[in-house]
Amino acid sequence: MGIQVNVHGPRGEEKIIDLCDNIEQMKNITVEQLKRKIRNDLRISTSHFIFTETLEESTLVMAYGIRHLSTIHTLILLPGGN
Repeated sequence: MGIQVNVHGPRGEEKIIDLCDNIEQMKNITVEQLKRKIRNDLRISTSHFIFTETLEESTLVMAYGIRHLSTIHTLILLPGGN
Protein backbone atom coordinates (compact mmCIF):
# COMPACT_ATOMS: atom_id res chain seq x y z
CA MET A 1 0.00 0.00 0.00
CA GLY A 2 1.29 3.43 -0.97
CA ILE A 3 0.06 6.97 -0.59
CA GLN A 4 -3.71 7.31 -1.04
CA VAL A 5 -6.22 10.18 -0.99
CA ASN A 6 -9.90 10.08 -0.12
CA VAL A 7 -12.00 11.75 -2.82
CA HIS A 8 -15.56 13.02 -2.43
CA GLY A 9 -16.99 13.06 -5.95
CA PRO A 10 -19.44 15.57 -7.39
CA ARG A 11 -22.32 13.06 -7.24
CA GLY A 12 -21.77 12.23 -3.56
CA GLU A 13 -19.53 9.23 -4.11
CA GLU A 14 -16.47 8.57 -1.95
CA LYS A 15 -13.43 6.71 -3.22
CA ILE A 16 -9.90 6.00 -2.04
CA ILE A 17 -7.46 6.64 -4.88
CA ASP A 18 -3.89 5.34 -5.04
CA LEU A 19 -1.67 8.34 -5.65
CA CYS A 20 1.85 6.90 -5.57
CA ASP A 21 4.02 4.24 -3.93
CA ASN A 22 5.99 6.28 -1.37
CA ILE A 23 6.69 9.72 0.09
CA GLU A 24 9.63 10.33 -2.26
CA GLN A 25 7.33 9.98 -5.29
CA MET A 26 4.73 12.19 -3.62
CA LYS A 27 7.23 15.05 -3.37
CA ASN A 28 7.15 15.32 -7.18
CA ILE A 29 3.41 14.97 -7.87
CA THR A 30 1.66 18.08 -9.14
CA VAL A 31 -1.99 18.97 -8.68
CA GLU A 32 -2.42 18.39 -12.43
CA GLN A 33 -1.29 14.76 -12.02
CA LEU A 34 -3.60 14.35 -9.00
CA LYS A 35 -6.55 15.74 -10.99
CA ARG A 36 -5.82 13.37 -13.87
CA LYS A 37 -5.87 10.36 -11.52
CA ILE A 38 -9.12 11.49 -9.90
CA ARG A 39 -10.81 12.19 -13.24
CA ASN A 40 -9.80 8.76 -14.55
CA ASP A 41 -10.94 6.90 -11.43
CA LEU A 42 -14.25 8.77 -11.02
CA ARG A 43 -14.87 9.07 -14.77
CA ILE A 44 -15.58 12.79 -14.65
CA SER A 45 -14.50 15.24 -17.32
CA THR A 46 -14.57 18.72 -15.83
CA SER A 47 -14.62 19.59 -12.18
CA HIS A 48 -13.14 21.89 -9.55
CA PHE A 49 -10.90 20.41 -6.85
CA ILE A 50 -10.77 21.74 -3.29
CA PHE A 51 -8.59 20.70 -0.36
CA THR A 52 -8.26 23.68 1.99
CA GLU A 53 -8.52 26.03 -0.99
CA THR A 54 -8.82 25.79 -4.77
CA LEU A 55 -5.93 23.72 -6.11
CA GLU A 56 -3.71 25.25 -8.82
CA GLU A 57 -2.51 22.71 -11.39
CA SER A 58 1.20 23.59 -11.52
CA THR A 59 1.68 23.41 -7.73
CA LEU A 60 3.03 20.31 -5.99
CA VAL A 61 0.42 18.56 -3.85
CA MET A 62 2.71 18.69 -0.81
CA ALA A 63 2.63 22.51 -0.94
CA TYR A 64 -1.04 22.26 0.07
CA GLY A 65 -0.29 19.86 2.91
CA ILE A 66 -1.94 16.94 1.11
CA ARG A 67 -0.70 13.65 2.55
CA HIS A 68 -1.76 10.02 2.97
CA LEU A 69 -5.57 9.77 3.28
CA SER A 70 -6.21 13.51 2.91
CA THR A 71 -9.73 14.28 1.64
CA ILE A 72 -10.19 16.06 -1.70
CA HIS A 73 -13.61 17.48 -2.63
CA THR A 74 -14.65 17.78 -6.28
CA LEU A 75 -17.32 20.07 -7.68
CA ILE A 76 -18.82 20.16 -11.15
CA LEU A 77 -18.50 23.55 -12.79
CA LEU A 78 -21.69 24.70 -14.44
CA PRO A 79 -21.69 27.25 -17.26
CA GLY A 80 -23.05 30.72 -16.67
CA GLY A 81 -22.57 33.53 -14.21
CA ASN A 82 -19.77 36.05 -14.06
